[in-house]
Amino acid sequence: MQKLLILGALTFFLSCETVKNQPDKFSTGFNKNIETYFLAEILSIEHRKTNQQWEKYKLKTCKVYQPIVAKVLTDFGNLTQSEIAIETAKLNDTLGSFGYGNDVMMGILLKHPEFDLLQKPSDFKFSQTHLKSDKKIILESIISNYLQILYNFYQTENIDNFYNKNANFYRGSINEVHTHIPKGFTDAMEKYYGDSREKYIALVSPMMIWPIEDNEGRGIGATVKKDNKKIVYEIMSPYVQVPVDSIKNEYNQFGFDYQYRTRTLTIHEFGHSFVNSELEPYQKKIESSSYLFTDRLKEIMTTKGIQNWNVYVIESFVRLGEIRIAEIQNDKERADYLRNYHTNLEHFIFLQQLEEKVIEFENNREKYPMWKDFIPELLNVFTKSTPEFVNNKLK
Repeated sequence: MQKLLILGALTFFLSCETVKNQPDKFSTGFNKNIETYFLAEILSIEHRKTNQQWEKYKLKTCKVYQPIVAKVLTDFGNLTQSEIAIETAKLNDTLGSFGYGNDVMMGILLKHPEFDLLQKPSDFKFSQTHLKSDKKIILESIISNYLQILYNFYQTENIDNFYNKNANFYRGSINEVHTHIPKGFTDAMEKYYGDSREKYIALVSPMMIWPIEDNEGRGIGATVKKDNKKIVYEIMSPYVQVPVDSIKNEYNQFGFDYQYRTRTLTIHEFGHSFVNSELEPYQKKIESSSYLFTDRLKEIMTTKGIQNWNVYVIESFVRLGEIRIAEIQNDKERADYLRNYHTNLEHFIFLQQLEEKVIEFENNREKYPMWKDFIPELLNVFTKSTPEFVNNKLK
């Protein structure tokens, strides 16, 4: 409790942009639109046509050590046959058929005012998508309709009252993230990439279900453009098990009190906002080295949700950024930990060569003012390699 008392001097308001943690662009909080969506997902599981077994496993596992999930089942468990449950299941199944996961909903929900402000969601339009025009129009209509249903659910069931009743738990979650974020990391990120963002916002989501093993949690990145400025978000599930106390219902731990995971999830997800879009013009060059995604590497990466070479390259560059940002901050211990973890445990086997190459970029910022200017050189690390190198590294 001592940690919470110390942090109690800070003023916390429960919304996505209200907790100012440090004198830079970073803040933490939670977002009622996001949490309400994940609440609806919990109710929808028995109606899923795809991935139902996985979803059932997630819920069965997480309700034991995610108190907010247990509270939802107590307060709203009678709504599993309601419209919101059925429509949320339909939405998730439909997103999958169009090549999307539920992560696409994060940016969409964050673009709209929080539901407690009593502003109905406007129709949704993709700013960019892989879908052809006819499919794009269909999915836009489906998502727009769902946003109205979710908003009506929030208002009809008075979901805001749930957040008010559990305000202490959300404050505790926010506090835990706050204590572990390295100060000034946004400045280091912008120095490294040579680009900037308007705000960096970490959102705790005690409602998101993701099985916790070895303090692993799920992070989802989202970028929202407002007035030609980019606000980047990270939405994080709990990664510390907190056994549900159904008797006292009091907690001094909230699921986010693990420094390594807090830091890696936060910096990693924000890193994607600098990497993903900049690699899009290089798809052909990336594909030209896809022979490096050997059967052995593919087998290992499938367990991490990485199913193709393009994603492997993206994830390698994001992890490279994590290491170099730690070096910029003179945090040698963190940098060495990340090198070992990402290379030897997660099997991003090109990191040593990528890091040796990126030093050239860091020492020639006049020639390469932005990280994206150096992408062709970094991609040459892959094109000069061989499948034999990959398989030998994975022995």
